[in-house]
Amino acid sequence: MTRHPFDCDFRVTPEQKIQFQRDGCVRLDGFLNGQVLRMLRDRVEVEMHRETDNSTTPALYRVNYDVEGDKEGVFNLLARRYFRQALTDLTDNDLFFTGEQIFEVEQNADIGSTWHVGVDSFGFQHSNEFGCTLWAPLQPVNARGQRGGMAYVPQHVISGEWVFEQIEPALVSTLRAKEKAGIRTSSFDYVSMRHGVLNSPAMREILENLCIEDDFEPGDELLFNKMVVHRGVALEEGPLAKRTAYVMRFVEAGSHYDLQRARNLDYPTQRYRTGLLTYKPLTRQPIEMAEAGAADGDLIAECAYFGEPGRRTLRRERRSDSA
Repeated sequence: MTRHPFDCDFRVTPEQKIQFQRDGCVRLDGFLNGQVLRMLRDRVEVEMHRETDNSTTPALYRVNYDVEGDKEGVFNLLARRYFRQALTDLTDNDLFFTGEQIFEVEQNADIGSTWHVGVDSFGFQHSNEFGCTLWAPLQPVNARGQRGGMAYVPQHVISGEWVFEQIEPALVSTLRAKEKAGIRTSSFDYVSMRHGVLNSPAMREILENLCIEDDFEPGDELLFNKMVVHRGVALEEGPLAKRTAYVMRFVEAGSHYDLQRARNLDYPTQRYRTGLLTYKPLTRQPIEMAEAGAADGDLIAECAYFGEPGRRTLRRERRSDSA
């Protein structure tokens, strides 16, 4: 069989699988080869010059949360046996690819992102169902030098599950209760409440003390589940003018659409879309799935919102599967 340019000899070790199950995150050194990196850099260059409706947060130089364009190169990567095997072995799940994002930070221009979990990226899925992110820096990251990478806290140390499952749904009901009591709210109140939980002075000090910040070379990846607390780190003085990361999101293939969670995320867009403090979300993907016909409880992999579902699905190999 002819070897595809994207093929790689990467194999998951037993230690990596144990680490992912315990920590919710694991480094995958050398996971992408040079041909894949070239494809991704070309894709990033095209996408980051495309006009989008995404907001750029003050913490990020440029962010594209809804990558469009031709996905042939990405689908070719998903079709590689090593890629499929590694992700399904580590997560112990059949997976469905839900989208791509691009994050770019500029030297000395950004403060990095706040501590968070995957609320925006997985806001269409039931909270108890599995979702994960594959984070791929396209330039070197030196954690003890220029930095500009990712800081994260292993899930067995501090899990963000309570934020995802309990705090996030309570935000909208709290704001509605204030409005009902005659207290006017704004997008500032929503953002302050949402980011304040993990970024209060006390919590931020704890997370900064417990976090891990790794070195990466292009081709090295970080895989982490949606409950892992993490943040982007600012790019400091050094040789790189900017650092770009390409991100892929996956959910377990049998997971279901959560319409109420999507509506909660869309609430500030609808409530605060006029006035001085308008609200512009990073993505409307969760509610756009409903607009495309998804009903509460539908299988995400069968939602019309996603094109070519067969090419988005990564299935675990069985003993009878051919090589």
